[in-house]
Amino acid sequence: MNRENKGLWLVLLGAIAFSLGGLFVKLIPWIPISTNAGRCIFSSLMIFLYIRISGHHIVINKTVILGAIFVAAMLVCYVASMKMTSAASAIVLEYTAPVFIILFEAILFRKRPTKLDLIVCAVVFCGIVLVVSGGSQNRTFAGDMIALLSGVFYALTIMLNDFEKGDSLSSVLFGHMLTVLIGIPFIMKETDFSAHTLLLVAALGIFQAGAGYTLLTVGLKHCDALSGSLVASIEPVLNPILVALFYGEYVSYKAIIGAVIVIGTICLYNIIRMKKETRN
Repeated sequence: MNRENKGLWLVLLGAIAFSLGGLFVKLIPWIPISTNAGRCIFSSLMIFLYIRISGHHIVINKTVILGAIFVAAMLVCYVASMKMTSAASAIVLEYTAPVFIILFEAILFRKRPTKLDLIVCAVVFCGIVLVVSGGSQNRTFAGDMIALLSGVFYALTIMLNDFEKGDSLSSVLFGHMLTVLIGIPFIMKETDFSAHTLLLVAALGIFQAGAGYTLLTVGLKHCDALSGSLVASIEPVLNPILVALFYGEYVSYKAIIGAVIVIGTICLYNIIRMKKETRN
């Protein structure tokens, strides 16, 4: 197996691991902040182990700490939205992060959006309206808004290395550790510590967050960005499918159409943007 194919397989495995998040979060009977802290106990260890093995130097400065807050907020919003709305709505609305990147780049770095950027924003907004207005099972408006907020923080997390003195891996580690510190008091108030629940929490942290992040990070180093991003896009598709199959949560046709619009537009946008970068 050549380097490119190996990288794509690692990205695929990472995306599959990430897609388990919706199902595991639904099955764990804890409140969102406890669920998130529980999984981050294990994911923090996994990420720290990867940092040690890869030889990456941990950085501590104001930018990294700010990034850690973004990461922690993203993690909390992701789990809360999975608990409060349908898995399809939660993952699709988080997947709007590229639109917020366009907005933040315009505000923070004075990068003028292109005509393509504006078209993508408009089309994705229409998709969001369909997702939010669709009468999906287990869906709440508050949950949808928290999912959209997770997209905001996800965008800021993706941009961590763009900030001066930023180090995304250090911010990701500290962000996971921060959610543990915040959530421990809430974990102590939980009443269900059965082997089944603890196993789900451990699996969520080890496989979905820890292994998923590590596999994607390593895989993307061994394949081109376009191929990797397309393979990784299986996550927002597989996530709600797994929830529907094993949890019995289904979404309306309107929400499905909105999801296709959002995911399809983002994928097409990535393809066009990366092809332009290749030509340049």
